[in-house]
Amino acid sequence: MITPQEQLDIIIKKITKSLLGKQQTTIRTLGKTFRGFESFDKNNRIDKDEFLIGLKQNGVVLTKFQTDFLLNYLDRNRDGSIDVAEFFYLIRGTPNENRMEVIVQAFKKFDKDNLGYIVADDFKGIFNAKNHPKVTRGELTEDQAYIELLQYFKEGNKSGHITLNEWKEYYAAVSADIEKDDNFIVLMKETWRLK
Repeated sequence: MITPQEQLDIIIKKITKSLLGKQQTTIRTLGKTFRGFESFDKNNRIDKDEFLIGLKQNGVVLTKFQTDFLLNYLDRNRDGSIDVAEFFYLIRGTPNENRMEVIVQAFKKFDKDNLGYIVADDFKGIFNAKNHPKVTRGELTEDQAYIELLQYFKEGNKSGHITLNEWKEYYAAVSADIEKDDNFIVLMKETWRLK
């Protein structure tokens, strides 16, 4: 019996194989396709039909079962829309060592006592969203990017604590939207005022 994680891995491999040889260009093109859809909103979401159209326009064809499985996985809150950043995270995977180093450095800036968690209230006055990808594309203002960050960490987290794994997951999705390592590292250093 195949597990849900194994099924997801099979689908992701099929998608990446469809993009093989022109992966970065196709991923960028796919992102542009998604952003061009009418339902693409400030939360980086599109509806399910547009998601499937975007995949097909970029050469990705899935079976009905694979399509249903992927849509159910990506639409966790069952609102009929897909989180594009989460999809790109699945495709591109975990940030490389250089990116992960700066992600952890930013976390440690707030976890000075090595408690293993940080509190979002500590971000006030430090967070700088000037170069956030959604701000530079004109999708959000700097204040909206800050609010979005806080809302992301508060969803489903009643303690108000952000663990290192939650932090890494969030920034893996941001990383997936930025092609060059240097650009991502500069973004992190400017956002969290790192040295």
